[in-house]
Amino acid sequence: MALGEILGWVAAGLSVALGILLYMQNSRLRRLERQFRALMKGAGATTLTMSLGDLVADQAERLEATRADIEQLRKVVGDLEAPVARSVQYVGVVRYNPFGDTGGDQSFAVALLDQRSDGVVISSLHGRTATRFYAKPVKAGTSHTTLSEEEEQAIQQALSHKGE
Repeated sequence: MALGEILGWVAAGLSVALGILLYMQNSRLRRLERQFRALMKGAGATTLTMSLGDLVADQAERLEATRADIEQLRKVVGDLEAPVARSVQYVGVVRYNPFGDTGGDQSFAVALLDQRSDGVVISSLHGRTATRFYAKPVKAGTSHTTLSEEEEQAIQQALSHKGE
């Protein structure tokens, strides 16, 4: 075998080895490109040529838009807090029989209180010939009018739900 022939075979072998290495590197590069595209998809990048400065600027815009949205949500929540605080949130109900000689527990006292423990206690006295209803204001869990034992119990029952 002549030296030229050996060199030809060596060159062919090196060409095949370099071809295999080139194929492997190309495959790795495609895999990295797919991973990079997947990573940049959430950032809004559309091409691989997007510069780091463009990415930072894009993220800064998104961050500022998110801050504006959060501020708007805080305002909406603040606007809703006052009416919600004044709505009925705690209820207590006590049924009882004020007259031992008639029927069952047809009378009741209902306390309807808001977040500040303000509201009303409504009571009903059911008798043989009539049923009477009474409403008494409640401020900070108490009333300036005299309360019956059942009305007090209804208020205490409503207030006991405050911690839940």
